[in-house]
Amino acid sequence: MTNKNKKGNGGSGVNGNGGSSKLAKQRSQDSQDYSSFKTVLFYCLLIVFLPVITFFLMKGFVLDRFFSMSEMKVNIASAVGAVVSLHLALGLYIYRAYFGAPGSGSKKLD
Repeated sequence: MTNKNKKGNGGSGVNGNGGSSKLAKQRSQDSQDYSSFKTVLFYCLLIVFLPVITFFLMKGFVLDRFFSMSEMKVNIASAVGAVVSLHLALGLYIYRAYFGAPGSGSKKLD
């Protein structure tokens, strides 16, 4: 291999400025993807666990201790509370999906 072949790249390949801008774009895209993943994971966990927690908190700590209700009425009231909390969590997710987070504009990248 001669010296002429070694100097042929001239910095325009992967190690040049083009590679660093691609790397910066990739990191920016990864950061946006990770942020989206965290948001969706949060709302998924909220939708799954909030109704369950609401049901047992209402049944065990609120309705049984402070109200003299039959067991069936306590279960029905707890289930209604769980359904309401599920609808609140879904409403928050839909609101966030429709209006978006502050500062997040939809940009098309090619």
